[in-house]
Amino acid sequence: VRGFGHANAELNVPATPDTVYRIGSITKEFTAAAVLLLIEDGKVSFDDPLSKFLPDYPMPGHNVTVRHLLQHTSGVRDFTRQPDYRKELRIDVTQDEVLNRFQNLPLNFEPGEEHQYCNSGYFLLGMIVEKASGKPYADFVHDRIFNVLALKHTYCDEPAMIIPNRAAGYTRWRNVLRNAPYISLTQTVGAGNLASTVSDLLTWQHGLVADRLLKPESCQLLITRGALNNGMKFNYGMGVFIRNAGDDNVIRHGGGISGFRADVAYHVATGHTIAVLANSENANAARISDRIAKRLFAESTRKESPSDDDKSEN
Repeated sequence: VRGFGHANAELNVPATPDTVYRIGSITKEFTAAAVLLLIEDGKVSFDDPLSKFLPDYPMPGHNVTVRHLLQHTSGVRDFTRQPDYRKELRIDVTQDEVLNRFQNLPLNFEPGEEHQYCNSGYFLLGMIVEKASGKPYADFVHDRIFNVLALKHTYCDEPAMIIPNRAAGYTRWRNVLRNAPYISLTQTVGAGNLASTVSDLLTWQHGLVADRLLKPESCQLLITRGALNNGMKFNYGMGVFIRNAGDDNVIRHGGGISGFRADVAYHVATGHTIAVLANSENANAARISDRIAKRLFAESTRKESPSDDDKSEN
């Protein structure tokens, strides 16, 4: 675990293993796990319609299920792709104000017919967590996930909070480093509002694999490829992408939010987890992770291969 560069360029604060970064859409892994916990509690089921928890949601809410939302097959419009989204990034909003950006729009497709990544779906899942548990999203994930796995440096981020070792976010324009634009995290609850450290993300992944949070069958569901209505599989489970890398499956998710880029990848065949967090929009965290994996596994292969001396002795 290492830190490189600066956590804060203006104050000349170096990045360390304890630096806290916004992790963007890696939040979706935690939201999916929160929903699975509520399913284990008997408070939610995969086939529950959205309207069970949001009875005032327009007609599509009767056909969209929790499973559709988890697997990005709901057809719900992504509010982050709407024309005015970037104009409204700085505004603190209520849940109803976010809902009004997309709930009355026609579906992109009938639920289950296609797979299309959708931030609105995970915002809705964040609301379902609150409705089913009777707690604010931040309280639920703190009590049922952060505390259970001893994630001591993972937060539902808010600008007003005092978060020790929090990194500032940056971007480059015309090759000049600048502070990244402000974004109100009220718009990202459930979909991209968490902040963490690389060490906590390693603990998170290892906790999932060791069944310290979810039952084995629930964890398996998270990392099982989803299927459309016609039976066609796609490379997403519940809150994670499932990628093929030669003989290995890589369970991963990336994150991108104003001033930050992130990636966490679990290599199933070897058990390695690689987490990369960056406080620059210009960083490619997934590419850095893949380069680390390439070197790591090449090194492992060299260590496992018999040396010339060993060969001669045999």
